Amino acid sequence: MTKKYPPSEVLLFALSMVMTMALARLSGLNAVTCGTGLITILYGCNIMTTVRGDRRRFLGNCCMAWAGYLGSTSIIEALHLTPHHAALLAADRWLMGETPSVALSSFEGAWIGETLSAGYLSYQVYVHWVFVEALFKSNEWRDRCGSMLFTAFAVGFVGYLVCPASPPAAVYPELYTTPLAGGWLMRMNDALNAAAAARYDAFPSLHLLITLTLLLHDWRWARWRFLIMLAPSLVMMVSTLALRLHYVVDLIASMVLFAGLILIWRTRLYEPIGHHLRQSP
Repeated sequence: MTKKYPPSEVLLFALSMVMTMALARLSGLNAVTCGTGLITILYGCNIMTTVRGDRRRFLGNCCMAWAGYLGSTSIIEALHLTPHHAALLAADRWLMGETPSVALSSFEGAWIGETLSAGYLSYQVYVHWVFVEALFKSNEWRDRCGSMLFTAFAVGFVGYLVCPASPPAAVYPELYTTPLAGGWLMRMNDALNAAAAARYDAFPSLHLLITLTLLLHDWRWARWRFLIMLAPSLVMMVSTLALRLHYVVDLIASMVLFAGLILIWRTRLYEPIGHHLRQSP
C-alpha cells in the first residue's frame, strides 16, 4: 500500500474538520460543535495509529460514514444553511413537466408498494452485507473496497451541505392526492427513515451513489454478489422516486458524481484500484 492516507480518509477528515471550525464560528461551543469536534479527533487518532486496511480502521470509516449521515441535519441547521428543495422541484419540472414521483407514486396495489419498499430497503442490506464481510477479509480487500466506498460517502456529504434539500413528500405533500399503498415493509421503511432523522438528504441520492459504487466493486471482485444485488438495486432506483423520497435531479446528480469518481479511481490516486479497473473482468 503506497500511501498511508487514501483520498477517502483525507476527504472525510478534512470535511469533518471544516465543519467543526464552521460550527465553532457560527454556532459557538454547543453540543453539535463539540460532538463534531470529538468525532474528528477520534477519527484522526484512528487513522494515524493504524495501517491501511486494518479492521479497526475500516470500522472507524464505517462509523464516520454513519455519523455523517445521522448528524447531517443537526449540522445543516446549526450552520443555518438555506434549503434548496424548491430549486430541485423547479429543475424536475423544467426537465419533465412535473417531478416524476407524482406519476410513479399513483399506484394502487399494495403489492407494488411492498415490492418498492423491499427494493429501497435492499440498500441497507447491501451496505451492511459489505461492511460485515469486510471484517473477515484481508487488509488489501478492505483498503480497496473502503477507498471506493468511503470516497462516495464523502462526496455525497458535500452534496448535502452544498445543496441541502428535503424529500418531495416532506415539503410538498399537496402534490400527492392519494396515500401510498403498502403493508408492513412500507411501514418499516417509513419507521427507518423517521428514526434516521436526516431531513435534508435528498441531493444527491446516496442510496444510488453508494449502490452504484458497490455494484462496480462487486462486478470486478464479487461477481456472484453483483448478480444477486443487481435486480434489487434497479428496483431501489425506481423506488426512490415512487416512494416520494427523491427528485429526479437527485438521481442524475448521483450518476454524474459516480462517473466522475470512476475517472478518479482509474488514476494513480488509487493505483491498486485503477490497475484492476483497467483490466477486463
